[in-house]
Amino acid sequence: MVFSPKIYNNMRPNLNLTINNSAIIRVNVTKYLGILIDENLNWKAHIEDVCLSLRKYVGVFYKLSLKLPAKILRMLYFSLIYPRILYCIEIYANTYMTYLHDLIILNNRILRILQHKPLSTHINDLYISFNSLPINLLFHQQMLLHAHSIYYNSSKLPDIFKNQRQLNSDIHNYDTRSSQDFHRLSMNSSFGKRSSSNMCAKLWNMLPANIKSIGNQSTFKKLLKQYLQSNNNSFITGD
Repeated sequence: MVFSPKIYNNMRPNLNLTINNSAIIRVNVTKYLGILIDENLNWKAHIEDVCLSLRKYVGVFYKLSLKLPAKILRMLYFSLIYPRILYCIEIYANTYMTYLHDLIILNNRILRILQHKPLSTHINDLYISFNSLPINLLFHQQMLLHAHSIYYNSSKLPDIFKNQRQLNSDIHNYDTRSSQDFHRLSMNSSFGKRSSSNMCAKLWNMLPANIKSIGNQSTFKKLLKQYLQSNNNSFITGD
């Protein structure tokens, strides 16, 4: 697999690679540890695969929803649907909303079926009922939990993440409100803006100070979910 910016796709050389005289076949997508990696790193193939695996539950859940109590239906969602969506969401959801659109719509549909809600039901109510988050905010939550670990427990993380704990106070001595925020480098490319370090820093710096000050991760996670649920429409990531 050859990774390069999209503008160079038509300029790639034909590589004939061999190991012990065996030709290495070039592919556009491959599966590694359960996630489909594509050569453009836009995760469309993986998102489509997740949608395919979840669609098979729609008809089954519709029939079960007519026979099973709400408590059991909720358990089915968090046993069969939620783990599939959550797995590697920090990676695959770090893409454009247009690519996530079908998965978001499918998840909303499943929630409506399991909760016996009509199409007129507000989307936020579906997630609040199950104490969950829409896929884009679930991505934010997981990235912010990672940012919290970098901020408060970087010594326990692999070396590659320890280097990401660079605060504004490490760069300058100005006593500003953002002095204890993550320092962000200027990124010109879309790949740079979507990098893990930049995304974590951006989302973390947007949080209110009272949430960022919580060192205990369990308490932080609880208040973070409440904040994301109540600010569903206003917590928008900008460049």
